[in-house]
Amino acid sequence: MRDARWALHTSQDEYRFIMVNLDSSRRRVRRVKQARAAARAELRSEMRRTVRATVRVAILDAAEELISRHGLHDAALVQIAKRAGVAVGTLYNYFTDRDALIRGLFEARRATLRPRLLAAIQAGTELPFEPRLRGFVREVLEAFESHRSFLKIAIENEHLKPSGSTTPQDLLAGVRDIVAAGVREGVIARDKAELLPLMITGALKATAVHRLQIGGGLAGDADAIVEILLEGVRSPSR
Repeated sequence: MRDARWALHTSQDEYRFIMVNLDSSRRRVRRVKQARAAARAELRSEMRRTVRATVRVAILDAAEELISRHGLHDAALVQIAKRAGVAVGTLYNYFTDRDALIRGLFEARRATLRPRLLAAIQAGTELPFEPRLRGFVREVLEAFESHRSFLKIAIENEHLKPSGSTTPQDLLAGVRDIVAAGVREGVIARDKAELLPLMITGALKATAVHRLQIGGGLAGDADAIVEILLEGVRSPSR
């Protein structure tokens, strides 16, 4: 009789053990399924983001190409959509109108151009004034060259530039730092240092406009710009 009770007690313990482990197994399975479902959802979301980003880039590239070639008002949205390989309705899903498209183009290109200009400002700080200035001017013109189509649009439609752009101020501030180094070295006359940064940035813009109109590479003008500007502003003691 005692053996039978022991056997029954043991069976109940085994039953509880089995049920506890079965329930634990079911929870693990649910967690695995939930994790897999979450991973699939995240993958689908990432794919949608990638597709959306790819389509946006295609639209902006098409807009840049056609506007720089035909002008702002002759580049129809339907032609931009066709060039991007999307329907006009799809284009409107990304940009509600032409102004929104232009703003998007300015913002996207500024996001790639501005870091290059800032890098040009920060480069060569260990160099003497003139080599640093020459390197800066060349790197800025090379950055302009890499954004040639957008630069043409930006110059021709400057009134459409989004407010709050700090790139021109950054560029001018960087040139002032370079010129200040020239003053400290005694290369630049102190009484002429105030106007020199304005002349350098003005020359960069004027050169870009000139080359966009008549053709030719921008970077090839770097040394000539520096030589023209410095010949009249060197310290008399040098």
